[in-house]
Amino acid sequence: MTSTVPFQIIDDDDDEFDWEAAVREIDASCERANNPSSTTINQASSSNFTPPVNILNNSSYYSCTKTGTCKQSTLDKFTGRANPPVNPTVEVRHLQGNGIINSDGRPCCVEIDAEAAKTWIYPVNVPLRDYQLAITKTALFTNTLVALPTGLGKTLTAAVVMYNYFRWFPDGKIVFAAPSRPLVMQQIEAWHNIVGTPQEWTIDMTGQVCPTKRACFWKTKRVFFVTPQVLEKDIQSGTCLAKHLVCLVMDEAHRASGNYSYCVAIREVLAIPVQLRISALTATPGSKQPAVQHIIDNLQISALEYRSESDPDVIPYVDDRKIELIEVALGYGEIEACFGGLITPHHIRKLLSSHGIRLAYEMLEEKWKQWYLLVHSPLQHCLDHLNISFHDQFLVFIGYATSSK
Repeated sequence: MTSTVPFQIIDDDDDEFDWEAAVREIDASCERANNPSSTTINQASSSNFTPPVNILNNSSYYSCTKTGTCKQSTLDKFTGRANPPVNPTVEVRHLQGNGIINSDGRPCCVEIDAEAAKTWIYPVNVPLRDYQLAITKTALFTNTLVALPTGLGKTLTAAVVMYNYFRWFPDGKIVFAAPSRPLVMQQIEAWHNIVGTPQEWTIDMTGQVCPTKRACFWKTKRVFFVTPQVLEKDIQSGTCLAKHLVCLVMDEAHRASGNYSYCVAIREVLAIPVQLRISALTATPGSKQPAVQHIIDNLQISALEYRSESDPDVIPYVDDRKIELIEVALGYGEIEACFGGLITPHHIRKLLSSHGIRLAYEMLEEKWKQWYLLVHSPLQHCLDHLNISFHDQFLVFIGYATSSK
């Protein structure tokens, strides 16, 4: 956002100019422009609401892209106000799914439940892993790319983030997108196993669900497990209540390039605009820095949580694997023989149908001299059959020629 404060043209040759003061003034002007309600991190709000997380950088709680669009980092962007940072309160208990839908019919706006937002919940019905807890803390309050090897619990971190936004925003819509129908069904099952929310709030939608039914579900449900194509089409058609979106999780995030549905959906949502938390999950983020940066830019990511199987906090949970290298002795000649054995019958059939039996017999007789065809008993049988057939036809021809004389 461009500041409305006029700027004075400064002569670079003026050695007495206070550059530090100018920089401070520019920063202050930009901060006032980005916070029209004069809410900064150091100002006390008139509300009693307490943010549920420490803000790491007191000078700015938005992380902005090069184009000037802001990537949300805290819940303050939802509430429009902020208090002095305090230590986060963590309530750890079994998740019971006690989210409530407000009944006052608020259209196209999502309000935070200030009381619920004072705490965030992490399940104790699963073994506690430090790296999962650390990733969850980041993903709750920052748009995060979670890169974890397969089987190390990306789904758990996503479920915890989704559930807390389910609690914090009683009118909000939470979406989990996965690129195939089997993955959608797998994730919705994992969601119910981890957090146990009432099933009446949850729905899975793939291309097999007609648009009319999907439009009804977008109005009546709160947690959606969808394919990227369904999400893209429903946002573009307006059936998805995009202004009610508060949390979007994308599985297999390494697909987010070009005009893939993930990228299109993000662009459509941010154009509304809407404030939402984005979590991207992948086991293979990419081996080259530009590829990873491309994903980060397309999905508006502000933080990267990466773990490999060799990281100290992950090693205790990686299953021991025995790798045995088996060398198969397969030379070029054997491969050529197998290929010849596959195409020869087809060639024989074409010769028989086009030119008669003589050329086929001559070809197989030549192949007979090559050792590698001896191992193919079907071809040997075919050769014998053609030999007998040709011999019989030759005798018939001789008999006909003799009788004609």
